[in-house]
Amino acid sequence: MRANFPRCPPWFDEGLASLYEASAERNGQIQGLVNWRLKELERAIKEGRTISFQKLTSMGTQEFYGTNTSAGYSQYYAQARYLCYYLQQKGLLVKYYHQFVAEFERDPTGYGTLKAVLGEQDMEAFKKKWEKYLLQLWER
Repeated sequence: MRANFPRCPPWFDEGLASLYEASAERNGQIQGLVNWRLKELERAIKEGRTISFQKLTSMGTQEFYGTNTSAGYSQYYAQARYLCYYLQQKGLLVKYYHQFVAEFERDPTGYGTLKAVLGEQDMEAFKKKWEKYLLQLWER
């Protein structure tokens, strides 16, 4: 990532990297699969502990990474991963990446780009839709 997007924020760097922790090839493309991080995220959703996408995307390195004992450490990875997973499943991940890189100087967190690519203005409503989508993944 650093070679192609040197100033990539931690949420997208780790979200994309962890997307491919469990992956497969489909039609010549790598695709992230559902993995172990979903269980913890599912618990956070049910307990109302997920953070807003604005907060996730605005986290600096120290806040995102924290320490291995930080309460939100794995949850941030899971939330970033499954946001990337959602974009992938909706056919928007490549578009998002290219648009984010192109607009980085104007939108260094990627939050505005995320809203534009998703076609969403109300990100709290989108978060509820995203959470519902994730809770149904195990049923598929």
